[in-house]
Amino acid sequence: MSAVQIISLTEADLGKVQMFCGHSPTYRRGYEAKIEWMRARLREGMRYTLLQVKGRNAGMIEYVPGEHAWRGVEAKGYLFIHCFWVVGRNRKHGYGRQLLQACLEDAKGTNGVAVAVSKTHWLPTLKIFLKNGFELADQAPPSFDLLVKRFNPEAPPPRFRHNTQNIPPGLTLFHSDQCPYTQNVADIVRKVGEQLNVSVNIIHVNSFKAAQESPCLYGTLGYFFDGELLTYRPAGTKKLLELLEPKMAG
Repeated sequence: MSAVQIISLTEADLGKVQMFCGHSPTYRRGYEAKIEWMRARLREGMRYTLLQVKGRNAGMIEYVPGEHAWRGVEAKGYLFIHCFWVVGRNRKHGYGRQLLQACLEDAKGTNGVAVAVSKTHWLPTLKIFLKNGFELADQAPPSFDLLVKRFNPEAPPPRFRHNTQNIPPGLTLFHSDQCPYTQNVADIVRKVGEQLNVSVNIIHVNSFKAAQESPCLYGTLGYFFDGELLTYRPAGTKKLLELLEPKMAG
């Protein structure tokens, strides 16, 4: 058996094979929600691929047909990468390139592969994609770049959506079960809203359509105050209060 193996999870694997993200006891609730979220996504064509070294998870890549992407994008005919992660001692061994190559192989016969990246978030970063032939297709505030590797030059390139949505006044959270590390975000928002005596709106994003139509292009998470985006990364109580302080003062 090779020391390095690449495994694409099936429904039968869920709950038996550990996914790469959030499987520690700290995130048990979020991890269990992710399993059920993944079960439904696999039926929509998602691939969750692990790279294992000597039987231990070293990295992962999660991608889906662009029509079912959980980001604010138009990417029909492309595969779309949600998450791409190699961390710690597993870096600088070429594992990221191997995972990306597995995705590119799966994309044969499509228009290509697209991914939303950011320099300021735990979205994938640009470097590995640019090294592997991706190019910039679109940009959007506050810090999103959309990259693509096109296999069909006649196909329209993917684009970010320009969503408009009436967001209720007060503190509004859009969240989903895509990431185990967001398991506590709704509870924190409710707690902060009570502390500051502001109205709270919790919107559970439970479909790719809802994610694509979200007012935050990240799709699966977004904090708003009086309609203005505060952040699209998980915020603890202290951080959320810091973000709200200047808004409340105004």
